[in-house]
Amino acid sequence: MKRVLKLLGQSVGFGSTICMLFAFIYADNQVRKIVLSFVLLSVVIGLLSLIYEVKRLSLLVQTLIQMGGGFIAFLIVAWVNQWFPFKWQVVLSASFSFFLIFFAIWLFNYLKYKREIKQINQKLR
Repeated sequence: MKRVLKLLGQSVGFGSTICMLFAFIYADNQVRKIVLSFVLLSVVIGLLSLIYEVKRLSLLVQTLIQMGGGFIAFLIVAWVNQWFPFKWQVVLSASFSFFLIFFAIWLFNYLKYKREIKQINQKLR
């Protein structure tokens, strides 16, 4: 089952990459702008995850830095692409969605790595 989930994740990643490449090559400028925005947003969030390698910071501070940077990048990309009107109610709703998705992914990864560390520690004993 674990192997199937890993393959599904890779397949979605490859499929999304191929779709974005074709959209960037063959679509109009508006679609290209959206594709480029998704790529840049992904790169920013991915690079921000390097903060977890700074061991002198607590996990809370690391998480807040990645979340804050990702949130700012999200708002900039949303504004550039006019994904929603920037009225406080809409921004509040979009922000709630961003944080909910962020914490769901963060919690999944936290539990995954915690389990892996536990397994490694058991093998070392």
